[in-house]
Amino acid sequence: MGEDDPFDSVLSIRDRLPLRWWVAEPPGDEGMARINEANESLLRVCASLDDAAPHPVEEAGELSHELQRIESKLNVLVEMVGSLLHSQAQLPPAVSMRIASTGLAWESRDRVPPGTGLQLHWYLCPHFPRPLELFARSCANPEEGITARFEGLSPQVEDGIQKMIFRRHRRSIAQSRARRGTD
Repeated sequence: MGEDDPFDSVLSIRDRLPLRWWVAEPPGDEGMARINEANESLLRVCASLDDAAPHPVEEAGELSHELQRIESKLNVLVEMVGSLLHSQAQLPPAVSMRIASTGLAWESRDRVPPGTGLQLHWYLCPHFPRPLELFARSCANPEEGITARFEGLSPQVEDGIQKMIFRRHRRSIAQSRARRGTD
């Protein structure tokens, strides 16, 4: 796609996640700073929930058993709160998408001219239905759908998205290897 390609030379993954978008220009510096701060917080929450799977503990001490018990209870609580939030939230439909730290491409029947400003509400954390609020600029895309390069991301938000992509990519490789090992 050329220099406009948000997937050039970066790790990307494919997923199916809820996304709401509309045509809009980014706010000023103060507005972007507030949005980036909220996005940084959300990415930290999502990272902690991604790591919520119980980890086997080598030492069998009483303290480690107690910590595992507390972690299990917290995981149940997080799942219950997540279920409650899902029932209250009106999430947009999930769409197939390609994700990179620099942009997003998703299936859509709508077309937008290259260079159009977009606002995205992207629900990337299934356990916590609060969206990342992002701004992007549409790119030329010969495929079906819309491709957009993010704009105005703080380095922390871009890094958080990149880490999420890496975790999910690594997890998909591990699951693929596990499936091959059981076949």
